[in-house]
Order: sequence, then structure tokens, then C-alpha cells
Amino acid sequence: MMALPELKYLSPTTREKAMAIAQELLKTSNISPKEAISKAILIAKNWAVKNINRSVWKKLKSIEQEPI
Repeated sequence: MMALPELKYLSPTTREKAMAIAQELLKTSNISPKEAISKAILIAKNWAVKNINRSVWKKLKSIEQEPI
């Protein structure tokens, strides 16, 4: 699976999430491995963006609440 060039551009956490999603898709769906990986990469990227945005938002909120 690491032969796909898209995987090497993901962070280790996102790559791990994508691999887990791809494995689950292969078990539950009747799609090809390449389709499963492509779909999993998209899902994992969306997951990563949401996590980053949430953590940035939390950091900004905590800074905003600190007394000057």
C-alpha cells in the first residue's frame, strides 16, 4: 500500500488513520484496494483538517481567556 505516492505526503498520524480506514473499507465494501485507499486518504485528510482546526481554535480560546 505504501507504493501509492499520496500516502508518503501524509503525516504519520493521518497515514495511520488512512490505512485503518482503508482496511475497514476493504472488509465492509466490495471495492478494489486502490479505490479503498483513495477514499480512505480523502476521509483521513478531512479528519486531519478538522482536528487541526479544532486544536487551533482551542488554543486561540485559551489565549483569549488569559489575563493580560
